[in-house]
Amino acid sequence: MTSLSKVGKARRSRRVMLPVILTAAVVVSACSEFHRLSSEEALVESTPALAHPIGFVGRKEFLDVETPPYHRGLSRNQYIDVYRFAVRYKQEATGPLSVSPPGGRGGESVSRAAMDDVRRALEEAGVGAPQIRRGPPGQKHLLTLGYERPVAVAPECGNWPRDVGREPERVPYPDFGCSTQRNLAGMVANPRDLIVSQAETQASSERRSRVWSSYVSGDAPQNKGAGAQSATTDSKATPATK
Repeated sequence: MTSLSKVGKARRSRRVMLPVILTAAVVVSACSEFHRLSSEEALVESTPALAHPIGFVGRKEFLDVETPPYHRGLSRNQYIDVYRFAVRYKQEATGPLSVSPPGGRGGESVSRAAMDDVRRALEEAGVGAPQIRRGPPGQKHLLTLGYERPVAVAPECGNWPRDVGREPERVPYPDFGCSTQRNLAGMVANPRDLIVSQAETQASSERRSRVWSSYVSGDAPQNKGAGAQSATTDSKATPATK
């Protein structure tokens, strides 16, 4: 009986140890599969601009200006169109402005006069010679201006590769900030602003500077209008007697 009882106890101990060994194996395997994030990976996970960047593709904009035979230079409307196109170029483009003269034989004097007017319109809009590139000749009696501007491409959202209820590294969930980045790419008026900031505008006038300085310092503006004069006169008037 004694030997049988010892055998039974040994079997029961093996049955108890087996689940313990399996549990330890699962824990060890789970620990081995756990990947600890580096500082760079944690920064990307916590920064939507890095985890879900906005892409950019180039889009070409063109302006065709007709130069019919026996017509010297540009008309007034064509000159304004070129000027407005140059203003848009300064606001949107990141590269040079291409100017392609009319192709075909004949009408060189007409083409030359039109090119001179285009050059004057570009100078008036603030586009200098270093920004202008002469393109290959285009169609006959057709002068073409063109530039390339960036277009924002929104990131794809909806990435949920793991259980967000368990974050051992205490970083945001993978889709964190993606919707904000996608909305920003769709709403931005000028995608170039996401690449490089716009240049500063001209300084304000002297009068505006004085008013702005008074506002910043907290000084009340001195209103010397007719209303202020009438209010001062009324306050200094002798009160009526009963």
